[in-house]
Amino acid sequence: MSAGETRLPYGVISGRKLVMTFSAFDIDLPVIAAGIRERIDVLRELDVAFAGFGTEVPEDMSAQRPAVVKCFFEYVGTGGDVGTVLKRAYHLVWSGMVQNFPDLETWAAAKADLSNLTIAQAEVIRARRGD
Repeated sequence: MSAGETRLPYGVISGRKLVMTFSAFDIDLPVIAAGIRERIDVLRELDVAFAGFGTEVPEDMSAQRPAVVKCFFEYVGTGGDVGTVLKRAYHLVWSGMVQNFPDLETWAAAKADLSNLTIAQAEVIRARRGD
């Protein structure tokens, strides 16, 4: 950890920036987006700007090394304790994700649907390649 850097369980605060990281095996982009959307008004009141998110796929992705989803935030205010504000933003995003997470039955059905879609896409690719 470098000077001026604060490590959180799933993120790092460095200067005026907060980078939250999630395993793509555990958390889907729509869940993260819903959590951010749920709390975006409060983040704005804290002068924290959402700067985007995306998936970082490692070259050697495996069951032991999944893709990483990163979310970027920046404190755009003046004054105040930047670290405290960004820690608050971190907790707000997590609470928004929990608030918006579907019930277990709905989530399981969505995962099954996504699995079926992935299998169908793989079959189309195989058919196009003539496998």
